[in-house]
Amino acid sequence: MRCVAALVASPSIEHVFIVDNESSGELRSALAEAKLLAPEASSLVEVPENRGFAGGVNLALQLSLEQGYEAILVINNDAVVTEESISLLTATLERKPRTGLVGPRIVHADGSEESAGGQLVPMAGITRHQSGSGTAPDFITWACVLVRASALRDIGLLDEQFFMYWEDVDFSLRLRAGNWDFEICERATATHEISTNRKSYPVAIKAYHTWSAALFAKKHRGLWLIGGPVWLLISAATNVLRRRAGALRGLRLGVALARENATPAYLSAIRAKEFG
Repeated sequence: MRCVAALVASPSIEHVFIVDNESSGELRSALAEAKLLAPEASSLVEVPENRGFAGGVNLALQLSLEQGYEAILVINNDAVVTEESISLLTATLERKPRTGLVGPRIVHADGSEESAGGQLVPMAGITRHQSGSGTAPDFITWACVLVRASALRDIGLLDEQFFMYWEDVDFSLRLRAGNWDFEICERATATHEISTNRKSYPVAIKAYHTWSAALFAKKHRGLWLIGGPVWLLISAATNVLRRRAGALRGLRLGVALARENATPAYLSAIRAKEFG
């Protein structure tokens, strides 16, 4: 609710598209009670199934493109971005016509930094978030980004093979392959709450991460075909030593999900059976 309220109040935002995956109607009631739903300011997109991150975000991206917006701010529901930061992101796109994507530094509520983009380590099959050091990132997390509409029209939306995780890395590589630039605006920040999902849902989170990592390696090939199995073996060994039965089950399910190769990912029969 804080996320939506900040966006609706921003003079830089023309319209807010709120996507409610696996909608029960509760969000509509809460938004209406808080007076955050108004045709001129915001609209709610409700879908009965959980389409995952890419599938959910793409619904709003497509609506934004159809309605002619030139730049689209994508933000997680557990993040808040200030008006000053939105202006800084917008100014970056205006100054640099070949920049297709710009992100703020992602910080926690206590001010500590979560991400200023990240680096890829293909041989190890992993990514690493970096601090705001001025180093050009290999990818930008979509916890909060401003994306240029013409770049989306050029290279396409998020890849819905990915249910959760790695879709942002994939998009950054596709941008670069399409001769678009992307960067972090270090003066801009978005505050992101610390997720409790890993502790609350260890099996599902491990399965989704493994699933997407395997699909990413298969799609981008090269050293990722070595790094993917390396990461899988190290992760399995680490979780055996730490006796994390849930994580090990998640690894096995993630491999099965990748082999199933459902496209889009939310149509996976294995996911529906295991996680509803």
